[in-house]
Amino acid sequence: MNKISNVLIICLGNTARSPVAEYLARFYAKENGLDMTIESAGFMNAFTYMQPESQEYLNEKGIDHSDFRPQLVSYRLLEKQDLIITMEESHALEIKKNYSEIVDIDKKTFTLKEYNGNTSDLDIIDPYYTSSHTYRKVLNLIDENIKKMISKITQINTLNT
Repeated sequence: MNKISNVLIICLGNTARSPVAEYLARFYAKENGLDMTIESAGFMNAFTYMQPESQEYLNEKGIDHSDFRPQLVSYRLLEKQDLIITMEESHALEIKKNYSEIVDIDKKTFTLKEYNGNTSDLDIIDPYYTSSHTYRKVLNLIDENIKKMISKITQINTLNT
């Protein structure tokens, strides 16, 4: 795989999972000395803000997210990405199916867990409408997988410098 400079992280509404993943990825990328653009998007406009539980998680880690604005998946957004990460298999399939004319869309779109080497149980569930305990477990799972993703990108980018 070529050097990765632009990453897009996608979930359904871009207010719970993908915003946390975006800001964690930015944080870990900076820690690893990576110069990259990391964004997030959703398939629908659920809210105009990040979910309070997601904000709280980032606040506890000291990660500023005050510039967050949800955005929708679009051709323009997808075509400029080197890597597209989704939270669910159905999201990855939807991207590959509906945007098949984008060069290498099928080679650069993965679920977060799939990108990290998982071959089964590829979905990270939507924590919206779940208990606070489940919400926290989901965010911890995202955090763990984002660390792995950034580590993998660091290795790829080091080999391609």
